[in-house]
Amino acid sequence: MNRAALGPVLVALSLGTAVVGCVLSDKEIEFEETAVTNRNAVRIIEPVLLSSKAIEHCEDDIDPMDPPCRQPGDADPARSQPHFLDPTYQETDEEGTATPFAFCSCAEDQFDSLPFDITVFVEDQDQDVRKRNPKDGIFPALLLDLPRDATEPANYVDYLAYYDPLRPLELTGDDYQPPGRRDPQLRALDLVIDLCNGGRTRLSKGFHTLTVMVSDRPWFKPDEGARQPGVPDIRGGGTWDSTHYVFACDAAPANEPEHPCASACSTKAPL
Repeated sequence: MNRAALGPVLVALSLGTAVVGCVLSDKEIEFEETAVTNRNAVRIIEPVLLSSKAIEHCEDDIDPMDPPCRQPGDADPARSQPHFLDPTYQETDEEGTATPFAFCSCAEDQFDSLPFDITVFVEDQDQDVRKRNPKDGIFPALLLDLPRDATEPANYVDYLAYYDPLRPLELTGDDYQPPGRRDPQLRALDLVIDLCNGGRTRLSKGFHTLTVMVSDRPWFKPDEGARQPGVPDIRGGGTWDSTHYVFACDAAPANEPEHPCASACSTKAPL
């Protein structure tokens, strides 16, 4: 190749090098498949007990003001509500002995003075790439005594006086950030429920099951009719999670004024 012909080649190579050299940083750039509309599943998370060695490992060489092994909501796992609310379980402190899960079914216009106080933490990492805000709304539903073979789960949704299944949960406002993971966009369902008297009907004496369900899409809505809380919209990309609590309701017989439920029931609703 003669020198005259080298000119255009060198110019082209220079331009090509300039184009190749213009490389955009991949920081803050995320690529998503357009067919994938729900990348991360919703998840109920609970405080977890750690061994003494695990706690020591968390506390080694860290800023005490920013511990990496925080529990959701800074909750104490030793004080988390169990999933079997044993009515015979007792706790003793300086004020005496109490049975925190001895719930009572009361007469009409009466309430149990012992409510069930619970916080359910929920995470969903889907977020708006630019604004860093939650991308998905998280919708709760409480179902009572749901049979395994139920064909209409929405018929078992209960305790609607305490929450709205069509309203998404709000962020906790907590800076909870697990190490090595994306922002969990932590939400919480805070409830104080009269389990035996606060639903559609006053519950019979015996054991019952409360199911707490969450989904990251509005509940399923048929072509005709209203939405069905407790029924995830799977075709719409919805994911779901659930947890369960077994509890017992007792009741005071009419001829036993000394029965614990006789004094536990009152006309004043629990706060």
